[in-house]
Amino acid sequence: PCPALPCPALPCLLVLSGAGLSHPGARGCTFQALPPAAPFSSTQVDGIRLTDLRVLPPLAPGPPERVVLEPLPEMELGRAYNLTCWVLNVAPVAHLTMTIRRGAQTLHTETFQNHTRIGPNNIPVTHEITPQRRDHGQEITCHAALDLTPHGPHFENSSSAVELKVYDLPEEPQLLTSLYIEVGTRATARCGVAGVFPTVGEARFTLSFGGESLNFTVTTSGDTATAQGEVWSLFPGQRELKCTVTVGPVSRSAGQSVLVYSLPEPVLEVTESRTLVNSSVIVTCRSPEADPLGVLLQLRDAKRVLVPSAPAQPPVQFQLTAGEEDDGREFTCEARWGYTALGSVTNRPLSLPDGPRMDDSGCPREWIWKEGTEQSFSCLARGNPAPAVECMKDGVSVSIGVQRQVRREDAGTYRCKASNAHGSASREVTVQVEYFHILPLVLGLVGAAAAGAGLAAWGYMYYRSKRIRKYRLRQQQAKPAEQTNLNGAAQSTPDVEHSV
Repeated sequence: PCPALPCPALPCLLVLSGAGLSHPGARGCTFQALPPAAPFSSTQVDGIRLTDLRVLPPLAPGPPERVVLEPLPEMELGRAYNLTCWVLNVAPVAHLTMTIRRGAQTLHTETFQNHTRIGPNNIPVTHEITPQRRDHGQEITCHAALDLTPHGPHFENSSSAVELKVYDLPEEPQLLTSLYIEVGTRATARCGVAGVFPTVGEARFTLSFGGESLNFTVTTSGDTATAQGEVWSLFPGQRELKCTVTVGPVSRSAGQSVLVYSLPEPVLEVTESRTLVNSSVIVTCRSPEADPLGVLLQLRDAKRVLVPSAPAQPPVQFQLTAGEEDDGREFTCEARWGYTALGSVTNRPLSLPDGPRMDDSGCPREWIWKEGTEQSFSCLARGNPAPAVECMKDGVSVSIGVQRQVRREDAGTYRCKASNAHGSASREVTVQVEYFHILPLVLGLVGAAAAGAGLAAWGYMYYRSKRIRKYRLRQQQAKPAEQTNLNGAAQSTPDVEHSV
C-alpha cells in the first residue's frame, strides 16, 4: 500500500529515499529510491524505512506513438522463426498490453505490470512461430493498447500488416542423363523436382556440367518442375553434372558423375562370311587400340551374348561349324562399360551356298484328297539361294500353292524338280482322289430289297403254316367230343307210352 499521503493526481510519483528499491504502489503510484536525505520520519512501507517522502507532479501519459513489426523473411516450412514487434515512446508501460495476431487469430499477448522504468520507453515483444503450408499468405499484425481507465483514456495502435510467405521443397532433385558420353557427342540431361510449394512456377534452377553453366528450358506439370539441357565435352574424363533448385529460401541440390570417353570403334572379323555348310567359321571381336580401363568387349548375335570378355582379356573369339540354320546369321562386337554399350559394329550376314534339298517336310511324297474339296498342290525345296521348284503331270505344268477344287482327273503321279546355281533335285509325288461310286450303292439297295422281300415271304409262310396246324389240331380235338355227345344222347332217350 501507498503511504498515508495520497497522490494529488493520478498518476503521480511518490519518491522515497533510504534503503528502498523501486516498488509498485496502489492507486497508480510508484515508489522510487532517491539519494539519501535528512531523516524525515520512521514511516515503514512494506518493510522499507522512509526517511524522506515527497510528492512530485503528476506523470503525463504517453500513448503508443508507433507500433512496428520487424520485416519478416521468406520462411521455410517447418523451421522456427521469431516475430518481433516494437512499441515506440509509450508510458506508463505498466498499463500497456501487446498482442501479435495472424489474421484474426491471436498468437501472443503480453502485459507489463511489473515494469518500473519511468518515462516513455521503446518496448519489444517477441513470439516464435513454426510456419505451416496453411500459413502462406496470412497477415501478421502487432497491436498495442494503453489502458488508463477508469481515471484516464484508453489508447490503441497497430502496425502495418506483413504477409507470411512460406516455401517448401520436400524432395531432392532427380537427375537423369547418360552415365557415359563419347567425346564430342551430346546427351540430354534432365533435372526434375516434385512437391514445389506454394507454386511450381516459383522454382529456380541452375544446371552445370564440369563447372560450366548449361542452357536449359523449364517445363511444369502439376507440382513438378523439370529443367532440360544438353551436356557434352571435347575432352575425355570424369565430369560432374550438378543441379540446384531454389524456391524462396529453400534450396536442394543433386549431382551425378558422368564419364566422357574416347573409344575407337571395335573391330569384328569373320574368317569367311561366305562358306559352305559344315565348314568351320571363326568370329573375332577386338579393339584397334589398348582398351581404356574398365572397358569390356563382348560378342553376340541377335539372340544372346556368345562370348563376354574379362578386363585382362580384351579380344574375344567364337568358333562354330556352320549349319543350315546359320545362313543369314549376324554377329555384333560391342564395347561396354558396365551395363552400358559404348560402341558396336555388326558384320554382314553369313552366307552358306547350298544345292537344293527336297524332303517330306517341304514336299510330301503322297497326297490323299477327296473329290470336290478345296486343295492346293505344295512342294518346297531348301537350298541357298532358294531353289526354284517346277512340278508336272502328264507333261503339263502344275501350279504350286494355288487353291482349286479337286477332280478325279487330279489323281496320278507328279514329277517335281528343284534347281539353283549349285545343283538340282527331283521328287515324285502321288495324288490319290477319293470319290463316291453309285453302282455299289444301287446293288446294295437291290440286294437289301430282295433280302427284305424274301424275309417277308418266309415270315408269311411260317405264319400260315402255323395257323393251319393249330386249326387241324382243334378239329382233331373236337371229333371225340362229338362222338361222346352222340352216344350219351342215345342212352338217355326215355320210353314213350302210348295210350289207346
